[in-house]
Amino acid sequence: MLNLMRQAKNAIAAQEAALKIITSNIANMDTTGYKRLDISFQSIFEQILNRGSAAGSTNNLGGTNPIQLGQGMGIADLKVDFSQGDLASGSNLDLAISGQGLFAVSDDGGTTFKYTRSGDFSINSAGNLVTSTGAQVYGFFGTGTSLIPITGLSSALYNTNNLSFDSAGSLLEYTDDTFTSVQADTGFRIALTYFNNPGGLIQSAGSTFEETDASGAPAAAALPGGAAGSVTARYTESSNVFYLSESLKSLEIQRAMNGNLTMIRLASDIISNFISRLG
Repeated sequence: MLNLMRQAKNAIAAQEAALKIITSNIANMDTTGYKRLDISFQSIFEQILNRGSAAGSTNNLGGTNPIQLGQGMGIADLKVDFSQGDLASGSNLDLAISGQGLFAVSDDGGTTFKYTRSGDFSINSAGNLVTSTGAQVYGFFGTGTSLIPITGLSSALYNTNNLSFDSAGSLLEYTDDTFTSVQADTGFRIALTYFNNPGGLIQSAGSTFEETDASGAPAAAALPGGAAGSVTARYTESSNVFYLSESLKSLEIQRAMNGNLTMIRLASDIISNFISRLG
């Protein structure tokens, strides 16, 4: 009975973690560039009572199958779902990625990089192109191929209301807010990179991700249009969380938790009856 209660308790702990993930996903339904977390479970088989036997070749006896008892369930995997989100109209400096690409950003002057799909950019008081959380956005200048911060975008040099990217990722100053005629080229180009295993990234602050041993190193940063995907100017990528799907999953998890609680109560009643009879 105690073993039964322990298995149910472990299952409830795993299911509670799943509900936390679902809650986080739903809470970020309207977060630009958010990528939902996906959790999966696995059965745990540890107690083998009999390994079975092969069928006899001389006595025509059949073999026996292995006999093993499951030890409950646990979390098998927890990864980031990088499926594409819908595109939504944004402001003049916004960018949305179509494909597997990520923007390279840094909040420590380029010592370390983080990566994001959230392209709701703005220009701060120092003339730097930054994310909604203030991280510096990196790209290229001219024909260069080294990542540098996109900076020097002061109102003294440009009409910042008319600055916008084109479909090739070039940051241009347009003559007006219809973004049809180019006034000047800032020389900056947005950079994209990608990971062979994006599910191995870990979430960080402000819809950014950090590389891990599981994700591997990022691909060399490049202009949009290659393996990393393309960009759409003046749009952002919405969260890929689907409310109805998350709600249905939460109901399934709740039913499973109720089932395990029932097993704990059953085991507790059996133990109580046994103790009362001993008394």
